[in-house]
Amino acid sequence: MNQRLLVLALLLGALATGIACSSGDDGPSLTFESVTQRGAYGVGVTTMELVDTSRPTEAYSSYAGDDKRTLPAEVWYPADPSAAGPEARDAALDADGGPYPLIVFSHGFMSNRRQSVVYTQHLASHGYIVVSPDFPTTGGNAPAGPYVAGLVNQPGDISFLIDQFLAFNEESGNRFEGAIDPEMIGATGHSLGAFTTETSIWGEARDERIDAALPISGTGCFLDSEDIGEVSVPVMLLTGSNDLIVPAPANRDAYDKAKPPRYWVELVGGNHIRFADFDLDDSIGVAALEDAGVGGDDDAIDDAVQDLELCQRKGTENDPPLTLERQQELLRAFATPFFDGYLRGDEDSLAYLQEELPDVLNSAVRFEFELE
Repeated sequence: MNQRLLVLALLLGALATGIACSSGDDGPSLTFESVTQRGAYGVGVTTMELVDTSRPTEAYSSYAGDDKRTLPAEVWYPADPSAAGPEARDAALDADGGPYPLIVFSHGFMSNRRQSVVYTQHLASHGYIVVSPDFPTTGGNAPAGPYVAGLVNQPGDISFLIDQFLAFNEESGNRFEGAIDPEMIGATGHSLGAFTTETSIWGEARDERIDAALPISGTGCFLDSEDIGEVSVPVMLLTGSNDLIVPAPANRDAYDKAKPPRYWVELVGGNHIRFADFDLDDSIGVAALEDAGVGGDDDAIDDAVQDLELCQRKGTENDPPLTLERQQELLRAFATPFFDGYLRGDEDSLAYLQEELPDVLNSAVRFEFELE
């Protein structure tokens, strides 16, 4: 089997703002600006409460559980370019540009559905419908505090949301009627939401409808070859070299185990928290995690968390830190052509991702990929 493996860590322009490469007299079809700045659409947003009556919410600590799972969700979608502001509440969907790909975003531990609005708005402006739920027991509003073991039920939540939106797609009069292409479904998420994304494409809870996945600062520590098997969903593992919460080598484990097409992106100087919309050092997040614990009183869970912590203590770089704006800009620089390439089948986007973007960024990233 032919393999193509590209490792790029050049020595120029580590933190400079990227500029587009020239390509012939007419210039490139894509530029750094075109993939990082807002797209052609306005952005509508709406809030929904979706209830899965087929699956219970687990009991833990002082919480008695529930016979259903309630998922408040924020949904961003393409609207008319005249829509006001970064997002326009309940604006009309731009039906002329559809059907659109659907992407499910998963938030991190102790967080919520609006943790990464800059990212989700950006995707919507480029023609994606993005749904982001509050998970019942791992978020900041969990009934007895955030409970890390609730992760095991979250891939089922992703599948439920996909079910719901594909049903809306067929429902007469629904805002999303005819707006979603069922053959273009993606998943992305941050931190614990990255691991939720990974377990939605690999393992027993895999949803075969997901066509591409972008986990951000997740971990591969609990994945093994049996989880991955021969599954070859296009996946981009994206992290920061200064991540203190899930150090890059732990995230690298998932890349090493994944089947191609696979991409590894390490932002030089990126931390964990600045992938979300919070301009904070990771030391603050580490302290918050220590104060919060994991919820519940299950010894097996405590042992698993200790194993995870040991796995993830594999060293962290001490590179000059990225600003919040730069770190999020680089996230968009990779996410946009990745999803355009693998959900929309845009060959120009894949060529830009694999050939031009690395030259634009130079040593600002450590980038590697394998296509087959």
